[in-house]
Amino acid sequence: MRRRSHLFLKMMLLLLALFMTPTLHVVRAAGLTIDGEQQLDFARLLFEQGQYRRAAEEYERFAFFFATDPRLPAVQLKTAEAYYLAGDGVAALERLRPLIAREPLDRVAVDAYFLAAESFLRLNNPNQAVLQLNNLILLSDEPEVKDRAYLRIGWIHIEQLDWEGGRRALNRITPNGRQRHQVDRLSSALDETGRFPRKSPALAGALSVVPGAGQLYNGRYQDALSAFMVNVGLFWAAYESFDNDLNALGGLLAVAGIGFYTGNIYSAISSAHKHNQAWNERFVDQLKHQMLRGSGMETPPHRSASIEGVAIRWHIPF
Repeated sequence: MRRRSHLFLKMMLLLLALFMTPTLHVVRAAGLTIDGEQQLDFARLLFEQGQYRRAAEEYERFAFFFATDPRLPAVQLKTAEAYYLAGDGVAALERLRPLIAREPLDRVAVDAYFLAAESFLRLNNPNQAVLQLNNLILLSDEPEVKDRAYLRIGWIHIEQLDWEGGRRALNRITPNGRQRHQVDRLSSALDETGRFPRKSPALAGALSVVPGAGQLYNGRYQDALSAFMVNVGLFWAAYESFDNDLNALGGLLAVAGIGFYTGNIYSAISSAHKHNQAWNERFVDQLKHQMLRGSGMETPPHRSASIEGVAIRWHIPF
């Protein structure tokens, strides 16, 4: 009876282990083993469901148990992509470093360079992103790869509102690449940046010698009226205080008036900069919307459309 109880307990523990570890299955009555294909299927399922961090962990489990599998580099790249889509650019870069160092430069290494650039952008480091792509350009002998890298560099500069930097990168693309990625259309759109209705911050500041005039120049009519009334009111109150021998009150009002007057000038200059910035950002958003489809550029797989930035497509089959 006791032997049967022990046998029943062992069977229950075995079933519990199978339930808690979906990546394992019994291949012999004597023990358990890991099936690589099922492990990848489970990781893919999590990835497709948008559970990117869990998917990354399952891909890493595959890498641990199947270190000699020929699919390992592609799985490692998929791991980095999962971390990237989970919002963890640091973890993605850690997984990409050994892939970037692969020699000779193969498909996985090329995709790793592009994904590394996107990861640096996620970490708000566009300079490192451009550096990664420039390194890829130096190492690759394939014109198509170079064209994709120059195209992404161009877009990075455009996203940073560096129109000239964008033009320089786009001009390095080969004639075939220019046709494939509609670069001439993109370059023509960049020529429109010189026609934006810009405001001069210096002129806005100079006009603010008259309180509210700078804001009026910027088209901020309510702010202009408020600045004029507040500044005139304070200086008038200070004048009346001094005229009635209320010197202490007059001094306080004068100091407050000078502060508001200075703030009026600063606000006008800042408003002019914000006006120009808003036009630039609106232009980039419209440009992405117009150029994204059919240009060889697209957001990364499963990436939310609300995330800013344009990314070059990479192909990871796992």
